[in-house]
Amino acid sequence: MLHFNEFADFSSLSQKLATQWLELVNATPANSPSSFALAGGTTPAPVYRTFDALFAAAPSRRIQLLATDERWVEDADPQSNEGLFRRCFEHSSGHWDLVSLKNTEPTPVSAVSDINQRLTAQCPAKFSAILLGMGADGHVASLFPNAPQLLVNDASTACVPAVNPQTLQERMSLSFARLLQTERIWLVITGAEKRAVFDQAIKQPSATSPISAFLAAARCDVEVFWCP
Repeated sequence: MLHFNEFADFSSLSQKLATQWLELVNATPANSPSSFALAGGTTPAPVYRTFDALFAAAPSRRIQLLATDERWVEDADPQSNEGLFRRCFEHSSGHWDLVSLKNTEPTPVSAVSDINQRLTAQCPAKFSAILLGMGADGHVASLFPNAPQLLVNDASTACVPAVNPQTLQERMSLSFARLLQTERIWLVITGAEKRAVFDQAIKQPSATSPISAFLAAARCDVEVFWCP
């Protein structure tokens, strides 16, 4: 089921989502994994900093974090999503573990087998939640339009190498199938342009649009958080 939440500004959005996130962590039984796959980029960073402050003040348990996708750069690079997490979750750093989508291989293509094994070994069968962003072209994680091989629902594959079609930057992304293995989905979008892309994905589903294909295949509630 799709739930749409509209906010006047991103501060209100961040507070609501971070509070919901902490409530989910606190409600998870101690013997169950609490694992979250998170979008990178600048848009969700305020959500992460808000959650970091709440979680650091009253941590109930350790949680697992990983990126939905990662650029093939060092953590110190401003474009690194895993580096972003380390900066945003600095106050609660003793209460979470990161499962990395990177290794020392020169390219994602050469690393994919090792990272796939890592994700299979270290992550639970289902994430507690995933937090996704969406590009103006409808991409989610690093699953881009006009790349049908990235939308194959192959349960045996946890991650896929990808290339940004505009910058040609190499990335590792959770696979379409792995993103769907979650108890809930939080989709964070901002602005009129992305709202129009999202509305189009709902009204006229397209198998070639990553966001459209993902929403159609989702097996759990999808909660959208939007502000202008």
